[in-house]
Amino acid sequence: MAHYNSYESFKTKKSMDKKKRAKGKTLGKKNNKTDDFVIKSSDKYGIVIEVRYKDAYVLYDEEVVLAKLRNDINMVCNQVIFPGDKVVLNKNGNTYFIINMLERTSLLSRVKKDSTRLDDVGLIKNIAANVDIAVIVVAAKEPPLHPKFIDRYLMILQNSNIKALICLNKCDFKTNKEEKILNTYRELNIPVIYTSTYQNIGIDDLKKYLFGKQAIMVGNSGVGKSSLTNAIMNDDEIKTGHISGKSKRGRHTTTSSKYYIWEGNSSIIDTPGIRSLDVSSFSPIEIQDYFPEFNNFKEKCKYRDCLHYNEPYDSCIVKQDVTSGLININRYESYLRIMSDVLNDNNYEDILDDIKSR
Repeated sequence: MAHYNSYESFKTKKSMDKKKRAKGKTLGKKNNKTDDFVIKSSDKYGIVIEVRYKDAYVLYDEEVVLAKLRNDINMVCNQVIFPGDKVVLNKNGNTYFIINMLERTSLLSRVKKDSTRLDDVGLIKNIAANVDIAVIVVAAKEPPLHPKFIDRYLMILQNSNIKALICLNKCDFKTNKEEKILNTYRELNIPVIYTSTYQNIGIDDLKKYLFGKQAIMVGNSGVGKSSLTNAIMNDDEIKTGHISGKSKRGRHTTTSSKYYIWEGNSSIIDTPGIRSLDVSSFSPIEIQDYFPEFNNFKEKCKYRDCLHYNEPYDSCIVKQDVTSGLININRYESYLRIMSDVLNDNNYEDILDDIKSR
């Protein structure tokens, strides 16, 4: 099963390099001036808490300072540094400079599917570095819970070698429908907790999972990521927002990833809401590796390279086990949707209808 961090992934590096060449950029290219930028360790470093276009806010010596990249790195700061990065600073006059970055343990990235005025669709969007655990925040109501978003994020997190926790916020609106969906993930040994920032439910449980870790909150706009961060920090200053009345989709209230320390070595990175996740950079054959419930059955398929997609029903054991209930049909639907995106094929609805009719 493929995993990567920011320096070891051939697949991700290949994808990123291809996109950078198309844009005429060489972000990953080393030269004599910058190949010493990444170092293994340092006795003294700061933590990047927010990145702007040309500089970054860094927690350094128990204060927040504004720092620029050293002058020989001919790239803007938000192409190189991300919240959670550990950096070495040097002060020249009244200006701090980032002279080195410590090797990362992980880098959470996604391919942008939804566009903004600042980013193009299809570009690799790095979100945060050195993440120990990711909290996938979903809501019981407004916006409604969609398992396909959870499944896509689980793929990205697993590919980034980051542990996942699912948090159902606004749990006071929970129904049997949400409970049934979340039971699927409990069966996959993914922790699920319930919270309500309005009713102060589950906040202590969430803290127990996050204590001593660098965590990140991810999820759609409006699910309550910033409200949860507020609750954990006992702080009302993080900007929160409401749901769009017409679309019932969340409005973006956090515009960039930001880093917060809530106790000792426990921290949270709050991220902008994401309305869609593009997983088209994954190869068709590897996608099934991110659906572990397939593992006991896929080797029994008639064809060794079976994708459990367009193959005949009689030759695909995975399809047959969806019909028999051994594999959750909602998870299989997510798998079909992802395969549809990767293969640029719109047959997934017909495949699903065929399964349901049996």
